[in-house]
Amino acid sequence: MTNIYFDSLKREIEMHSSYFEGKSAITLYFGGGTPSHVPLRLIEGVVETLAQNVFLNVKEATFEFNPEDVNQQLCRDLRELGINRASVGLQTSSDELLKVIGRAYSFEKFKKAYSTLRETFDNVNVDLMYSLPFEKLSDVENDLKTIEMLNPDHVSFYELEVHEGVPLFSMIKAGQVQLPTEDISESMYDIVVKTLEELGYKRYELSSWTKEKPCLHNLRYWRNEDYMGFGLSAGSHISNERWVNTTEIQSYISEISAGKHPRAYESKNDPIVEVAETLFMGLRLTEGVNINEMREKFGNDFDEIFSKIKKFCGEFLECSDHLKFTKTGMKFSAMVLRELT
Repeated sequence: MTNIYFDSLKREIEMHSSYFEGKSAITLYFGGGTPSHVPLRLIEGVVETLAQNVFLNVKEATFEFNPEDVNQQLCRDLRELGINRASVGLQTSSDELLKVIGRAYSFEKFKKAYSTLRETFDNVNVDLMYSLPFEKLSDVENDLKTIEMLNPDHVSFYELEVHEGVPLFSMIKAGQVQLPTEDISESMYDIVVKTLEELGYKRYELSSWTKEKPCLHNLRYWRNEDYMGFGLSAGSHISNERWVNTTEIQSYISEISAGKHPRAYESKNDPIVEVAETLFMGLRLTEGVNINEMREKFGNDFDEIFSKIKKFCGEFLECSDHLKFTKTGMKFSAMVLRELT
């Protein structure tokens, strides 16, 4: 099945060759699952297919690793293939919590994996989460001590989101799992922001911190620029078109085999929707959006959407030349962004 899936993935890239005319790819990102699980030859095949269909002028190529997959040979092979940025998930430094969230590695295993990545890559991101089931404030403090010890180039620190339909949602509803209270979760947020700043990290997006190496690939998402994704669940945004691929592997393979795009969702955004999406994504960045540029691009449509959140100017939004969150606004960003959906 894995080989068949990757054959379909390469075919999907070929099917989009017309989109690439006159364009070049400046970032690549292998993620959205467990790319480090698959044989290297399959990743090589994808890169080769990309090179045959689009001009690769890549400044940043990221590869997501599971800690249990990391070894020296894989790192060296990927570096030779052109990967120059590694992203690895820690989630928490507590072995007990790692078991609760179903991770297959220990903190000790993660540290060894991180050390191996560091031997090959000079740009490494570490993913963490807070507000995990049964998590205490002291657990988050230990996570931050780990960041101080490891000194990664980039830190992504997310609040756990639990969606209906996942096993954890049912466990919480049944009382089998307890999440931190809202007050404790807010304290966790506060200590993450405060400590990362003290460690010299600059927050450039709601959940992203770096010393000097922001993720160029993700900046394209947040600035609502053009990008194209391939494979299961992959999303794309080209001009005012947006689409998302199916999550079902059999459907994906059969659609590709029939010469069809395997899309579960697609739309051509009207100007109002494009403004709302651009504002929604851009406000995630600490730089926010340039109001004059938005008005030049979208005209009165921008002011129509802006009116939905204008009431937050002051305490939650800085509304000058740039529209951006205040420090308080970043903490309560979900409340503001909800008005744009």
